[in-house]
Amino acid sequence: MVRILLIITLIAVGVSGWLSYDKIDTKIAGLESSLGDAQNDLSDAQTAQAEAEKARDDFEEEANSAKQAASRLSDQVGGLQRQVAEQRNRAEAATANFNQTTAELVESRRTSERWRQFEMEYGTRDSIKERLATIASVKDERDNFITENSILLNRIEQLSVELSRYTGTSVKVSLPPDLAGKITAVDSQYDFVVLNVGEDQGVREHGELLVGRSDKLIGRLRVLSVEKNRSIANIMPDYKQSEIQTGDSVYSERN
Repeated sequence: MVRILLIITLIAVGVSGWLSYDKIDTKIAGLESSLGDAQNDLSDAQTAQAEAEKARDDFEEEANSAKQAASRLSDQVGGLQRQVAEQRNRAEAATANFNQTTAELVESRRTSERWRQFEMEYGTRDSIKERLATIASVKDERDNFITENSILLNRIEQLSVELSRYTGTSVKVSLPPDLAGKITAVDSQYDFVVLNVGEDQGVREHGELLVGRSDKLIGRLRVLSVEKNRSIANIMPDYKQSEIQTGDSVYSERN
């Protein structure tokens, strides 16, 4: 009986082992199949990755080419814009020159017409030149006459002053209307002053000058002696309204 049980147990163990082996073998086969599928999927994935990387590289290359092309186009556009600007500047300059030339032409025509009318009224250029030469000659003669007359008047005035010294009469000596100067020194004891104006400024002996301070008349002077750029004058007591000081202004009566 024991043997039978032992045999049955062995048989059961064998059947169980065989069933287990069969399951393991089946599982191994399934795993091998799954591994093959996984390897195929991996291969496909690697292929797809390679294609994607190649597509990426191609895209980057195309993008770089596009950037370079865009840069070249931008340079070309910039060059064209500069050419357009230069052409516009030339056109504007040409227009300005044309307008200026037109204006000069119009002005020349107006000048020519005015000159024609002038010649009709006053004569030709040669006749006008002759008249101008005549006028210039007459003007020179007039200037010479004025100069000689001034010299004669000055001489007469000097002689009148000399004569007044002997006759005791008073002589009015005219001074330039714009004569103006300053008192540089004052001698209160003898009532005379020194002025910073003289012969070059038109001062003459026996000429009379007014003395002012702050736009107020304070006295009158009579010139005693004259040098090139300075003169000496007496203070006229009858016209003295205030003490005359250094720095006071002097000017001709008609200034």
